[in-house]
Amino acid sequence: MSSSAGLPLKKARKYIFDYFREYSVAPVLEQVMRQFSLGRDDAARVLLELQDAHHIALVKGTQRILMAFPFSAVTTPFRVTAGRRTYFANCAWDAVAIHVSLGEDTRVESYCHHCAQEVQIRLKDQRVVSATPESPLVYLALPAARWWDDITNTCSNNMVFFSSAQHLDEWKESKSVQGGAALTVQKTIELSLPLYKTKMHLDYERPGKEELAAWFKSLGLDGEFWRL
Repeated sequence: MSSSAGLPLKKARKYIFDYFREYSVAPVLEQVMRQFSLGRDDAARVLLELQDAHHIALVKGTQRILMAFPFSAVTTPFRVTAGRRTYFANCAWDAVAIHVSLGEDTRVESYCHHCAQEVQIRLKDQRVVSATPESPLVYLALPAARWWDDITNTCSNNMVFFSSAQHLDEWKESKSVQGGAALTVQKTIELSLPLYKTKMHLDYERPGKEELAAWFKSLGLDGEFWRL
């Protein structure tokens, strides 16, 4: 698929993701212009089209890349070391998804959303090697159909770690929160596979709603919460 600027979006998308992988930050618009010999308006249109396709998110009202899922361009509570690089993820799910995307031994460092206790997780070959505390959870507050209503809010405030099921329950009680989905880290790895396993490939395509819904169901994730 080509952009309105005549540039294949796949090449632009891969350039952005490769840049994140190598430098742990986002390229700026001027680098996209130089990389593909584009004028400013054409390069900006490319970024907007990538955002519309849910590959990236821009800082609202700007041409600056905020997210290239699972990478964050800003500091977050989700620090991930994979190979020789350290990254920030957009949310707890994306922290796990960086391992799926890069396929490297990974250390996730974050915090319990309830008490700020440190959470440390080691991942290898799409498996949890160790976790401290022993059983952290990834909590998704918003139902799947609402994730893209405001993806910045979804990632920043509604996909977080809890150190234990007890701390999740205590937090929900203290905030009068109901619902949401609590996943083990291993289940989150499995959830990530269709969206992230080939993310770094040139020919990556986001799976459609039907494919994702079938994958959710295969993992036992069904019901209204998981309806896209």
